Amino acid sequence: MEVDAAAARVAVLELKTSSLMKEETVPNGTDKHENATNGYVAGLASVKSKKKKVKKKKNSHAADCNAEVFQFLPSQELVQSSYPWSAVIRHRRGRCAIASRDIKAGEVIVAEEAVAFVPRSQDRTAVCHECCRDLHQNARPVECPGCKHAIYCQDCEASAMASHRKWCKISQKLKEVAKVSDCDEDLLRFVLALALKRSLHGSAPSVGIIKDGVIHPTIQDVLNLQTHEDKATTAWKESVRKGCNLLLSSWVLDGEVTDIASNNNSQLSNLEELEKFALLVNTNAHGMGLQDTHNADVALGMFPFVSMLNHSCWPNCCFASEGRVMTVRATQDISKDSELCLSYINLYEPRAVRKQILADTKHFDCSCIRCSEPLKSSIDRFLEAAMCPARGCGGVLVKSVSLAGRFEKEDQSASSWTCDVCSRVASPVSSTLFDGKNVTGVEKPWKLEVEAENRLAAAMAVYQERKFKDARILLERFLADFTGKLHPLHVFLFDAFTPLMNCCRALGDAGEAIRVCRNIITSLEKVVPGSSLELANFYFCLGEMYMERADESSTSQAIAKRYRKQGQDALQKVRFIRKICLGKDNLPV
Repeated sequence: MEVDAAAARVAVLELKTSSLMKEETVPNGTDKHENATNGYVAGLASVKSKKKKVKKKKNSHAADCNAEVFQFLPSQELVQSSYPWSAVIRHRRGRCAIASRDIKAGEVIVAEEAVAFVPRSQDRTAVCHECCRDLHQNARPVECPGCKHAIYCQDCEASAMASHRKWCKISQKLKEVAKVSDCDEDLLRFVLALALKRSLHGSAPSVGIIKDGVIHPTIQDVLNLQTHEDKATTAWKESVRKGCNLLLSSWVLDGEVTDIASNNNSQLSNLEELEKFALLVNTNAHGMGLQDTHNADVALGMFPFVSMLNHSCWPNCCFASEGRVMTVRATQDISKDSELCLSYINLYEPRAVRKQILADTKHFDCSCIRCSEPLKSSIDRFLEAAMCPARGCGGVLVKSVSLAGRFEKEDQSASSWTCDVCSRVASPVSSTLFDGKNVTGVEKPWKLEVEAENRLAAAMAVYQERKFKDARILLERFLADFTGKLHPLHVFLFDAFTPLMNCCRALGDAGEAIRVCRNIITSLEKVVPGSSLELANFYFCLGEMYMERADESSTSQAIAKRYRKQGQDALQKVRFIRKICLGKDNLPV
């Protein structure tokens, strides 16, 4: 199995398009790190009982978790009565999902069917557009001859195609609408899906149902999510408005779709509602994918209650989809009253990069436990550190802007570097390296960083052309030149491991591939907490390679037995992790 270098580092799709604010759509929540103003009063009874005895303090944080309110989603009480958590307001965290009892690793936090979903355009043939199940395993998927976009499995073909024909004409126009408006096609398809859901089910009950342990939320639950409209750029709003206006024109001109809405006593969406749908997608959409060895996200779905779990760079939960259902599970034992958190982003990134991504795409400054720990004592410092050249020090040089907690891009290149042990400072504006003294034969860390980044990019360009022999040479030279200069956990070194492992496997060098794979696993286990499907995938690769070596004709019986035992141990680790993350301990296909 060849591991996709990008997919291996992050299990969740980060969709970068012109319309999604020129940013990425990744799992997001409803009130992420906001001082939320919608809902119910957490602990209101206790506040009232003490009102006569305790005089209310007036300060900038007077609206505390016991006094702030937020609006319940219509199905909120149903969810909280069925799953082990409730929603509360906490200072500086906004709306949070809090464990209502002790939770065991692997336990389901919530299982939710998508209110609506759309396959990504580049992956439209990967899954059925009705049930979101793998089409590669379907003998005869059927494509719509009209729009040539929608495609269904055999089980869904009859009912789905009959429904699709009623709005197929609009689907045919979406590519051109997206091009004219500079609005992402997938975003417009998602807006259309939500608008159809609204028109067809607008008069349906606002509260969802739970069936077979899965919550089926309503369009009303979606409409009660937050949009972060104030954070959207003017250019993005203009392209969305133009796209939605053209979509609405197509909708109104299509008599069949108008008839659908009339027959269901529902109103067609207006421009403002379509724009709101676009904002809801941009803020709350989650990646959906195939849980194989790549965990590639191939669709985007709307899951109102999964969205209620905040982000943390030290998460205690993970999510995975199967068909239209997204399931969140605890990745570790969680005590009562603890916050339940997911990760929205790739966690093997320096703190400055993670914070920049979250600020740009999710509009908050992450203050999770990992990002709040002083960088000087955090493992995060190693991900962007150069080794201190001072004799006998053993410390690492980290950019001062990172140590100060700043992550503005323009500050990075001009930043000085400070050792976390000896406190020596190296500055690009100084003619000497340390305290007025040059250190012979030592590369300046800011130049080392730039050179490493450029060398890695050049090697990756060759790897992406699948020139494995040439790429291997470049990657091995890169690692040889920068190992010992950069910290062993540096993100540049880590990024070189996966493509190098794939090159070695492609060239038949299983022994070196195993060594590199073990380096990947060691780095992941030190930096990324708990169980993850990404970690399981690398253990699966390791197990595969050990088994392959055991079966080689040139391997002696004694060595084959050892390899087979090592392979079985690795595959057992895969089963353990998948049991926690997916609720099933089968090996990936």
